[in-house]
Amino acid sequence: MSLTMKDFEEFNKEFAAFEKQAQECQDGSCEMPEESLDDYPDFVRAIYNEIMPPVKSGIYISRWDIKTMAAELDEHLIMDVRERMFMHFMKSIITKEDLEKVIEQFKKLIDLKTSLYEEYAQKYPASAFLFQEKITKASRAKRFLDQVAKEYF
Repeated sequence: MSLTMKDFEEFNKEFAAFEKQAQECQDGSCEMPEESLDDYPDFVRAIYNEIMPPVKSGIYISRWDIKTMAAELDEHLIMDVRERMFMHFMKSIITKEDLEKVIEQFKKLIDLKTSLYEEYAQKYPASAFLFQEKITKASRAKRFLDQVAKEYF
């Protein structure tokens, strides 16, 4: 992903707005409450709880992964805490079609990471059982994502 002049200009605008807000709010009078998953629809909590923890999904979804998935859908996210980036990414979902696009991005990422696990399992057969466990969890995560759109929309 290469940055364009437009990206740079957008970043400058966002940073200028951030600086202005920081100066206006120095006394703490404009503090915003921390967002939580309670403010989002059930499917956002469900995806977050099932996909984001590597112990459940078998893969680690980094901040860069979230940023890249958002960019694929023409959404621009700034680097932030992983949970907050996830929530901002999910704000782009308004319709069932939007949810399906987001789910496809997650599935593409899962496929990419599991292909690496499969490659490592072949290169290092003694460790294959470790990678197979992660591949199994990732397959289960993909099946979960397939059901999300059906259940929540």
